[in-house]
This record gives sequence, structure tokens and C-alpha cells, in this order.
Amino acid sequence: KRLRILNLNNNSLTGYLPDKWDENNLIEDFEVANNDLTGPLPPTLANAKFLKDVRLSRNQLTGDLPTSYYNFENLEELYLDENMLTGEFPQTPEPFYDGLQELSIHSNDFEGPFPFENFENTLRVKVLELQRNNLEGVVPKDICDRKDPSRAYTRLVSLAVDCDEGKIDCDCCTCYLNGTRANRRRLRGRGEDITN
Repeated sequence: KRLRILNLNNNSLTGYLPDKWDENNLIEDFEVANNDLTGPLPPTLANAKFLKDVRLSRNQLTGDLPTSYYNFENLEELYLDENMLTGEFPQTPEPFYDGLQELSIHSNDFEGPFPFENFENTLRVKVLELQRNNLEGVVPKDICDRKDPSRAYTRLVSLAVDCDEGKIDCDCCTCYLNGTRANRRRLRGRGEDITN
């Protein structure tokens, strides 16, 4: 038998995440959320080719998203929310985007344009939680159309962004203004808000 799930959530763990992952590691589900872990994301984590679910939320992790993560091929769920992570997301198509179903990076310090275009043709994505960062961009209509409940399997269930001036324009998102959920939506290309 092999270890497929490593769940260490809510254990008051401290220190750095180990950076000794290789392709012989057979773990599919790695969860260490809600601890007191510090330091950078381990670049070698991407070597674990069977990983499908990574949950590192609510720690004190710092630094950029390692470029090695762009090569994740089987990753379906990535939760990095509520840390102190920085940097930008790659604009070019990467294997990283192809299989993602859930991406939660809210409450960090990511910045720059977010590559929504890499998700337009990824019908499996169901969660994009991007609020409380310094991201910019425009959510394409094709992505908004996927919030239609009748779409069932390909429905986008959660789409949350910062709608402050100069950040993300979206007419179908759950909007955050000054970091607070506003129950408003920003009209694309205009500087006014309307109540849902």
C-alpha cells in the first residue's frame, strides 16, 4: 500500500515546508492548512507528479509562486489563501492551468495582470477566489457565461475578485471593495457600481 493522502490541517505546525519532493513521491492529496508554517513554497513540490490537491491555506508562507509549479500537470485544486505570498502569475499558457478545477489565492500580496484568458477554454474550473490581492485585469464574457446554473458540470461556482478602481473589471463576480465584500458588481469599463 502507498500513502495517498497526507492531511496535517489544524495541528499548530511550525517551521518550513520540506523541499525534498521527487517523482517517486506518490501522494495525491497534501493538506497542511491552518498551521503556523513560514518560509517559501517548496519548489520541488512540483516533482510529485501524482499530486491533485494541495491546500496550504492560512499559514504565514512568503515569497513568489515557484516557476516549477507552472509544470504541474495533474493538479486539480490549489489553495494558497491567507498567506503572505507575492509575485505575478505567468501570462503564457502553462500545463499548470490545464487541469485546475479550484484556485484560491485570496488574502495574499499577488500583483500584476491575472491571466484570465488561460481559463477561458478550461471548462473544468469551478472556483477562482482572487480577492484581497493587487491583481488587475478584465474577466472575459466567456468566463462569466459559465456561472449559469444550467451548465451543471462546467458551471463556475465561485468567482471572487477585487473591484476597486484600477483592479479587476467584472460584471458577474462577487466583488470586494477595499477588501470588504460589497454585494456589488462593477460595470466593465465604467467607474460606477450597481447593486445586484
